[in-house]
Amino acid sequence: MTADDRDPDAITVRVPDDLPVLTPETSRIMLAILIELTEVEAPDRPPGEGIT
Repeated sequence: MTADDRDPDAITVRVPDDLPVLTPETSRIMLAILIELTEVEAPDRPPGEGIT
């Protein structure tokens, strides 16, 4: 396949062979990214606190 044969809308995603270490900070960043991408509203309070 040459560069001229490639689909201009194609996206290539490269991922590491091993998963990175998932720290609390990394977890928060990844959750924020997922929320942004899915447009889901997340509660602005810690877990366990009810909605008032």
